Amino acid sequence: MKAVRRTRPPRCARPAAVSFAAGVAMGGVCWAVGLTAPAPTLLGLAGLLGVGLGERAATALGARLSRRRARPRHPLPARPLPDRPRKPAP
Repeated sequence: MKAVRRTRPPRCARPAAVSFAAGVAMGGVCWAVGLTAPAPTLLGLAGLLGVGLGERAATALGARLSRRRARPRHPLPARPLPDRPRKPAP
């Protein structure tokens, strides 16, 4: 019988799962207490979409800026410099 190799979930899966579970738990608490959402469903979903897109845009912009800062200002020469002759020790 062939051994089954376990694969690790992506890094983002665990925080997303915890966030989803917390949202479901809070939804259950609000339902049990009888609270209603202050905004219509579509407006709330549009707000969540905006938060998600804004987070992605900020992350992409930060990565682009950090790559730009990491570049050297003066590129290395295309060919190696010749060795300097060493001075004899006195």
